[in-house]
Amino acid sequence: MRTPVAVRHGGPAVKGIYLMNRPKNRSYLMGVVGGYLLYLAWQLFDDRNNPDSTMAVWLNITFAAFFVIVGIGLMIFAFRIWRIADREEREGKTEVPPADEKEMK
Repeated sequence: MRTPVAVRHGGPAVKGIYLMNRPKNRSYLMGVVGGYLLYLAWQLFDDRNNPDSTMAVWLNITFAAFFVIVGIGLMIFAFRIWRIADREEREGKTEVPPADEKEMK
């Protein structure tokens, strides 16, 4: 388990750094970002026949396909991280860092 940079160098622990060192929290955020990319892809694809759009239809579909590929890939990667972290947590291989600054000292 990696120690946050602020703790390694003797400074006060920054709660945000400590929070994102948890694999499950990181996987939740990655899953939300992947879902948002899928939403953007849907909005681009849905707007492809808008006559007021200045974007070419082929470019619109290309960007939509790119967002779908990246969004699905990110969600699969997030699920794999979550599954590994959950398995390690159940087996007791990882130590859950304290959430409070007082507990770290």
